[in-house]
Amino acid sequence: MTSVESGAKVLRMKEGDVQKLVAMHCHLGTKNRSNAMKKYIHSRTKEGTNIIDLHMTWEKLILAARVIAAVENPQDVTVCSTRLFGQRAIFKFSQLVGTSFLAGRFIPGT
Repeated sequence: MTSVESGAKVLRMKEGDVQKLVAMHCHLGTKNRSNAMKKYIHSRTKEGTNIIDLHMTWEKLILAARVIAAVENPQDVTVCSTRLFGQRAIFKFSQLVGTSFLAGRFIPGT
């Protein structure tokens, strides 16, 4: 097995990953559905809440991880969240990875 094959195997979504994503409610979307988001929606509940496809979510997480890992200096990456519920997460992520972060509102281009 080559290192590329073993690397690809490590990045595949496992049952434990699915359980963690579901426990964190990552599969629950909103009741609104835009055309751009249709490809990410797996199904819809009776109440109208969209269920997000976790395989697509996992692919985007791996893509983001690869992009961040490819940057030489982690300080060149800025993670931002204007929502209160995301600010603790970006703070913790920035501490662990070494990126800079923006919590709260900001003016684009600054």
